[in-house]
Amino acid sequence: MSEKKHEILLADDETTFRETFAKVLEEEGFSVAGVGNGRDAIDALMKHSYALAILDIQMPGCDGISVLREAMAMRPQTRVIMVTAYGSVEMAVEAIKLGACDYVMKPVRFDEMLTRIRQQLRYLELEAENQELREELNGRFDISQIIGETFVMEQVFETVRKVAPTRSNVLITGESGTGKELVAHAIHSLSPSNTGRFVAVNCSAIPETLLESELFGHKKGSFTSAFEDKQGLFETARGGTLFLDEIGHMPMGCQVKLLRAVEQRQILPVGSTSPVNVDLRLIAATNRDLVKEIKEGHFRQDLYYRMNVVGVHLPPLRERREDIPLLVEHFVKRYNAEMGKHCTRVSREAMKRLVAHEWRGNVRELQNVIERAVIFAEDETIEVTDIALVGSDAALGIEDSEDLQSAVRAYEKEQIYRALNKYSWDKAETAKALGIGLSSLYRKIDELAIPSGKRSVRKV
Repeated sequence: MSEKKHEILLADDETTFRETFAKVLEEEGFSVAGVGNGRDAIDALMKHSYALAILDIQMPGCDGISVLREAMAMRPQTRVIMVTAYGSVEMAVEAIKLGACDYVMKPVRFDEMLTRIRQQLRYLELEAENQELREELNGRFDISQIIGETFVMEQVFETVRKVAPTRSNVLITGESGTGKELVAHAIHSLSPSNTGRFVAVNCSAIPETLLESELFGHKKGSFTSAFEDKQGLFETARGGTLFLDEIGHMPMGCQVKLLRAVEQRQILPVGSTSPVNVDLRLIAATNRDLVKEIKEGHFRQDLYYRMNVVGVHLPPLRERREDIPLLVEHFVKRYNAEMGKHCTRVSREAMKRLVAHEWRGNVRELQNVIERAVIFAEDETIEVTDIALVGSDAALGIEDSEDLQSAVRAYEKEQIYRALNKYSWDKAETAKALGIGLSSLYRKIDELAIPSGKRSVRKV
């Protein structure tokens, strides 16, 4: 077993069985939440994510099959074992079709049940290990981290999808923290060369005297500290992708040699007279205005045009505030998993602050804020007190501005749309879930111009 203390939901109306089996599981090192009816089981699943749920089929309030349906809708990653004293082949088949992973008849033998539980938890562990292995072997990030539904992000996704299968050079622009390296990874991941390496170099982090050697390599004795031949990053990335981050900081001398490499697909190591052919994909990124840099004589115009065959511009977060709730949800889920926390929601006031903030550090700043919020959250709800914003706009009175009203309106529209999708556009159920009257829901749909029909979060 893993060192992680797996959490199990045990739902059974037989008090003696539930309490006895819960003690057995706890003695085996599991954390157990026991409930005696189906409605309490659904409430528990709504509030918390369990590794495994053990559900009795015959329960008051709501039967186990109904709970199973809700579990698969809310927590599809949770493994479910059904238990019953009144089983049939038809009932077992239905449970498996709905997503249950096992079916056990009473009376339950605890030792046999423990074996089945460990098998299901081992499945979860193997699934996580396989995902990590796939990412390691592919040498890439999870491209689903690029999240957005706004029109400007749709344009980014469309450009990535179109340029990835080609070998064209790409220039990614945008402020710091907007996710330029994530986009570069996505292009590499979707390209024919994704089996090759993705090599990233920050041109602003390497001293000018060493940058040429780092990129193109050098021969032994070519300068004082060159004690042996060294392969440059161009050769290291051969057959894959070389990502030149902060290319706007590259000194003019290196720009000349880079231009030759881009045009001829050849490099000349420092101290060598023999060019080396390199076959790779070049992607560059910058947070500088290169057109302005060209006018001021800091960047070569010919290199700019060679690199900017296809341009991808990432907008600052303040220009796509409608995506903030989606990003918040994404980061909360990530840090819940990493820290073993169970934050399931963000309070309305906290979300208003997040939507109103200027986000000068863009998505990276938002990610750091949510990481801290998950750490400091006392229960399942992230409150305003858990959020630390540098130069908080809300503290400056922006909370009552028209910009905030528009942002909150977008957030409200998103939440209503998600609830409608969740309940298959059953407006009575949606209104009940949102805690508003049916007439209020109809008015909101009209006021916010919510389109009918389902949609999904767009990712690369």
